[in-house]
Amino acid sequence: MSIPLLCWLLFFVTSFINVNIYREWGDKISKRAIDSFLASPSGAVASAEATPVFLPIVGMVIGILCGYFLYRWMFKKVFFFNIKSPVGNIFKLVVGMFVLFTFIRGGYGRATLNPSKAYYSEDTFYNHAAVNTQWAFLRDFFAKNTKLKNPYNYFSDQKEIAEKLRPAFQHQPDSAVQVLSTTRPNVVFIMLESFVGDLIQSLGGEKGITPHMEELIKGGILFDHIYSAADRSDKGMVAILSGFPAQGPESIIKYIDKHENMPAIGQELDHAGYETSFYHGGQSEFYNFKSYMLTHGIARVVDNANFGLDAERASWGVYDHVVFNRMIKDFKKEKQPFFSTIFTLVNHEPFDLKNGYKFGNATNADKFKSTAYYTDSVVYDFISKAKKEAWYKNTLFVIVADHGHRLPSEKWELFHPNRFHIPLIFFGDVIKPEFRGKIFSRIGNQTDLAATLLTQLKLPTERYHWSRDLFNPTTPQIAFYNSKDAFGVITPEQAVSFDNVGRIINYRSNKEYPVSKTDSLLNIGKAYYQDVYREFLKY
Repeated sequence: MSIPLLCWLLFFVTSFINVNIYREWGDKISKRAIDSFLASPSGAVASAEATPVFLPIVGMVIGILCGYFLYRWMFKKVFFFNIKSPVGNIFKLVVGMFVLFTFIRGGYGRATLNPSKAYYSEDTFYNHAAVNTQWAFLRDFFAKNTKLKNPYNYFSDQKEIAEKLRPAFQHQPDSAVQVLSTTRPNVVFIMLESFVGDLIQSLGGEKGITPHMEELIKGGILFDHIYSAADRSDKGMVAILSGFPAQGPESIIKYIDKHENMPAIGQELDHAGYETSFYHGGQSEFYNFKSYMLTHGIARVVDNANFGLDAERASWGVYDHVVFNRMIKDFKKEKQPFFSTIFTLVNHEPFDLKNGYKFGNATNADKFKSTAYYTDSVVYDFISKAKKEAWYKNTLFVIVADHGHRLPSEKWELFHPNRFHIPLIFFGDVIKPEFRGKIFSRIGNQTDLAATLLTQLKLPTERYHWSRDLFNPTTPQIAFYNSKDAFGVITPEQAVSFDNVGRIINYRSNKEYPVSKTDSLLNIGKAYYQDVYREFLKY
C-alpha cells in the first residue's frame, strides 16, 4: 500500500467514525474513544450497532476510491524516483515544507493554531464542525498529559478559589432533616444506565414509559431537580459512590493508583459493620469497576463471569432481571445490615431486547424507550419480590441514574442541563410515614448522594467535601455538570454552560439575567472545576 493511499484511508476512516461518535457522545473522536474501544472491543461494537453504520461505510469507500484515483490522475506524469537535479528538488522540498508548516501552524506567534481560532458561533455544533477532525484527534493524543496539567487554569490564588466556592457549600449542619426511622437500615443502590429525566413523567418526561417508577415515587421520596456529574458511566459511578465531581477530559477511575486513595460510601458502611456487595451483568473489569469496588470496602463482586452459559444475555452481558433475581437469592443468606449496589446495563446502546420492544424498534428513540420500560419493570419486580423477604422492612432502596442521555427526545445538546437531568428516589418502609410521597424540588447534584445518605445513617461525612446534604434546607441550590470540553452551573435563576476549549459561553437559560451575575455564577463553576482537577492531580 502506497503512503498517499494509507494517508487517504486514515483520513476518511477517522472522518466517518467521528460522525457516529459525535452523534452519541456530543464531541469529536478522541483518545477517550480509542481507550474505550481497547477496554472493551465487544462493548464498543455493541454501542456502534445503535447508530447508522451503512452510510458511513459507503462514504468511506467512495471517498477513498475517489481520492485515490484523483491522486493517480494528478500525478500520472510525475516520476518521484527520476531525480535529475537533486539540489533543485531539495530546494523545492525545503520551500514546500516551510510553506506547508506555516499554514498548518497558522503563524509563528506564541498561541497560533488552537481550537478556539476556529470557533465563530454561539452554536456549539458549528464550532465543533469548524475544527479539523484529524488535527483535533492528533492534538488530543499528543497534547501534554492531562495527568500532569490542569486544563481549568483560571485563578492563581487558592484563597480566591475557596472564596468563590464558599457560597455553594456553606450550610447549617444543625438544620439537617432526619427522614429515616433507623440509622442502620440495609441499603440497596439501584444505579440505572442512561436513565435520563425525560423517561419519567414526574420529571417532565413522556407518560407511560416508566409507569412503575411513578408508583415508587408515590410511596417514596423524589428529588426532581438532580443533575448528573457528567455524561459517562465511569464518572457517574465515582460521583455517586465517592461524591467526587467529574474531571472533564479525565476519569479518575481509570487510574488505580489514584482512585484507591479517594473515599467511598462502601468504606464507611464496611467500617460500620455492613456486609457489602456489587452486582453487574457485564464485565466488572470494564473501566476498573472491580478494582474500584474491592479497594473501597466492597467484599463481593458479582458480574458476568459468575453466571452460567445458560443465563440470558444481551450485547453487554447478563440481562438485568437475571441479576436482580440473583440478588434476591443471595440476600436470603446475607447478614444484616448489608449494603449492595447493582448497576444495570440493558438501557445502553444497542438497546437489545429479546422479548420484544414495548414501543417498537423502528428508531433508536423507540428502542431506548422500550429498554427503559424493561428496566422500569424489572426494578419494580425486584422490589415487589423483596417485599416478601424478611429483610425488606429494614431496607432503604436508592434509585439513581449514572448519567443522562440524548434520547428519547434528541433535542438536548451536550451543553444543555436537561441532558444531565436524572432521577433520584428513596424508597422503603424505613422512610418515616410523613415523608413518603414527598417531592424535594431543591436543585442538587448526583455527588450530593454520599453526604445525604451518610448524614441519615449518622456516619462521618468529612471526607466528602464536594458532597452536600440534600435533606438540609440550608444547603445552597446549585448543581454542576461536566463533559469532556465544557462545564455548566445551574441555580434557580440561571443555568450557564462554558466551552473550555473555545473559552466562550455556549448556553444561557435566562437571557435577561444580569451579565454580572451570570459571570459571577460562571466564576463559581471555574473555581469548582479548577479545584476538582487540582485534587485529581494530587491523588
